[in-house]
Amino acid sequence: MTSEKTGAWPLKEDLDKYAVATQVPVWVGGEKVLADRVVKTACPHNCYDTCGMLVYVKDEKVIKIEGDPDHPITRGHLCLKGYANVQKINSPDRVKYPLMRVGNRGEGKFKRISWDEAFAYIVEKLEDIKEKYGGEALAEYAYSGNREHMAKAVSKRFLNLYGASQTVGSFCVLSGVAGSYHTLGFQHTMSPEIWSEHTELIMLVGRNPSATNPHLYPFLYHAMERGAKLIVVDPYVTAVASKADVHLRPRPGTDGAMALGMIRHIIENDLHNMDFIAKYTHGFEDLVKLVQEWTLDKTAEVTGIPADQIKLAAEMYATHDSHMECGYGQQRYSNGHQTQRALACLAAVCGHIGKKSANYNFMDAMGFPSLSGFVACSKVSNPEGAFLRKTRMINIAAFAKAMRAAEDPPLKAVISWRGGLVSQQPYVDYTIEALKALDLFVVIEQFMTDDTDWADIVLPACHFLEQYGLHPSYWHHYNQIVVPVCQPYYEAVPDIEIWSELARRMGYEEYFPRDITGLDWIRILIEYECNVDEMVSPKGPALLPESWCPTVPYHDYQFTTPTGKIELYSVGMEQRGKEVTGDFEPVPHFVEPDESPMATPELAAKYPLTIISQHPAFRTHSQFYNLPWIKEIEGPAKVFINKKDALDRGIQDGDQVAVFNDRGRLENILAKVSNRVQAGVVELSSGMWVKLGWSVNKLTALSYGGPREFPDGIMHEYQPFVDGNTTAYFNTLADIEKMQ
Repeated sequence: MTSEKTGAWPLKEDLDKYAVATQVPVWVGGEKVLADRVVKTACPHNCYDTCGMLVYVKDEKVIKIEGDPDHPITRGHLCLKGYANVQKINSPDRVKYPLMRVGNRGEGKFKRISWDEAFAYIVEKLEDIKEKYGGEALAEYAYSGNREHMAKAVSKRFLNLYGASQTVGSFCVLSGVAGSYHTLGFQHTMSPEIWSEHTELIMLVGRNPSATNPHLYPFLYHAMERGAKLIVVDPYVTAVASKADVHLRPRPGTDGAMALGMIRHIIENDLHNMDFIAKYTHGFEDLVKLVQEWTLDKTAEVTGIPADQIKLAAEMYATHDSHMECGYGQQRYSNGHQTQRALACLAAVCGHIGKKSANYNFMDAMGFPSLSGFVACSKVSNPEGAFLRKTRMINIAAFAKAMRAAEDPPLKAVISWRGGLVSQQPYVDYTIEALKALDLFVVIEQFMTDDTDWADIVLPACHFLEQYGLHPSYWHHYNQIVVPVCQPYYEAVPDIEIWSELARRMGYEEYFPRDITGLDWIRILIEYECNVDEMVSPKGPALLPESWCPTVPYHDYQFTTPTGKIELYSVGMEQRGKEVTGDFEPVPHFVEPDESPMATPELAAKYPLTIISQHPAFRTHSQFYNLPWIKEIEGPAKVFINKKDALDRGIQDGDQVAVFNDRGRLENILAKVSNRVQAGVVELSSGMWVKLGWSVNKLTALSYGGPREFPDGIMHEYQPFVDGNTTAYFNTLADIEKMQ
């Protein structure tokens, strides 16, 4: 797999070496076309499935995308987003060339410049900022627009050499990871081809596979055809909830109370697995004591779930070999870490861990391969022989807070890539005010988004089909290396090439060789564990090593917790709570979300509706809506409101409404009156662009999930699996009125 390297920038390679086949006839738009090559790759957008793809290329243009029928999990099928990448890569609206701002920030006025001019401007600014303030005045803002891990290791190499502040944490999952880690230790999940053959009951919590995990359905239906029951926990009536034997609809943010109530009922009725508890758990008596208050009546009062439904679900879960599949919906609240603790304890009390028929899935280690150790990130990010100083950390869950709070030095430069700083941070207006104080804001993007409007320099980013990537799934255990299927369009440059050339121009040439490709970086990251060649087109995907992805997680009942057992009483949390501030209560307990009808009744009197913003089926956060296929199918922004709440406000289905609170106001939203949402709850999809006027994050609170506290977003020591932290998007109250 050696590459033909020219030494020029950016690198150009002969991509025919990745072809599964060449000169392939294929139907495109009703016409038969002869594709130059077909290449295997995988989708690195941020969902569970990480689908295998076959991409058809002619004259270095992508003409068609299909699912890879040989992929053991995704089996030849893609979602609409996967197919729509044909429109995305070929869109005439792509950022084609480097751009420099000529108007005021926010006006979106730019002129075309050369790459040399762009680099010269950025280098001059970064050198000046470092001289005046020090390296920590720079930070990157990056997350999961393209979730692969290789380029992030390369960017970190540059940032470490510069001495920049580190960006840490997560938006959506690490609170739950911390709660789960403090219960079971190192995290694994069981692949769906295992549990679907053996389980008697599946419990889905906070997970809407219709939008985020459609390839779950064949496995789910196979299990149900065998006779397995289905329990779904979701306040919203999703497609999968309509298939459930029991659909539990907790008041938003109360899933933890539901789990504690189920535990009490199970123990009270001797449905728990006492042999399993005695052998493999620590702190059972402490848990028993805590759940005493969670009677069915109290649980029903707090959650809004009828007591008979809680009773039924608890008894069904306890008396069947039950498999729990947890999503991340419950992590959009400030109490998500304790919620996940309670769910893990529910599985443990019933003995539903470590079996083919009964296990507990939350987040596989592959979700964070650079943290878990599967990816040797430090080999890339910490170059041998370089002097690297320890720097402060900025938690991405409160990035805008940190931008405003940072002192000694202040944060003066941000490079945003693979993420939407303006659209994805909570409380948009607050974020924009923080951006205005920067000396330099660089955005690497495919389209002119909310971020680019505020940028000083916009650099044309490659689509994932134009560059390398390493993106193991956090749901299944097969890996396909992402390879470039075609040469970059226009003047777009792969992310690793942008960071490498910037580094060279900043004086770090020895650490960024000109002839190293993305595949070379990937080999550095994982070749000590994997046969990379077996994962690169025309081969692949390949099963990941058993050491990182065990077939049946926890089957040996060896848990990497302080006690070596499942910790119902978490010794690890107790210890960490002595070192840092936060909610490290060692027994899972329920606390209301920071902003909710119960926690903030005075605010709820003014804004009585809780907003949940689920992931849309046809977008990945803020991506894809600008494509014709997606716009045609999804249409304008919609807010789902219960019939009772609509009647109280004189709103009818199809009316144009405004959604508002003290943080912002969204207008001309299409009202969808339905019982899909409960009274007191409205649903507005996440990810709409701010410039369209429909971004729910105009309304969301500056709230985050635990267990660790970090009031200003700035940290000097951080342990992701222990400290957690997420953005509590659903801690949001608002109201709705009909547009006049």
